[in-house]
Amino acid sequence: MLIETTMYVHKSTMETLNRGADATGRVLTSIIKLLMQRVMKDNQKLLKAYSRVKYQERDAKGNWNRIHIVLNEYEYEYYLDMRKFYKMSVSFILAYAVSRYFDEIIDKLMGRSNNTDNYFFRNYTYVKEIVDGIICWQIYWGIPQRLMIY
Repeated sequence: MLIETTMYVHKSTMETLNRGADATGRVLTSIIKLLMQRVMKDNQKLLKAYSRVKYQERDAKGNWNRIHIVLNEYEYEYYLDMRKFYKMSVSFILAYAVSRYFDEIIDKLMGRSNNTDNYFFRNYTYVKEIVDGIICWQIYWGIPQRLMIY
């Protein structure tokens, strides 16, 4: 199932994303997904609890772009999890990713990086378990070794 959604992107972030799409020949959504997937590796650094969700700094209305993206259901749920656990809006997570990982992702797409690490999104699932009447959720951003079946 595909889910259509929108993100609000500051014009400076949008210009950077468009520059990357032009340089690589990739569609904008592809660049966005790779950047969001790269943020996965920062999960320990970005994890926050018991605080409000943070948003991008305000700016004049004319400095924002609404972009439409299409995600599969796993990507969509994962982005919502990132929002919850990082306490950042999804648009703010994207702005964070652009500011920190844009060059890394573009270098990889252009074949200028020897880094063979892939940031492909896969193996997202969650499990509900009731323990002594308490609902417990286990969220998997990958497959743990102990659950892998060979």
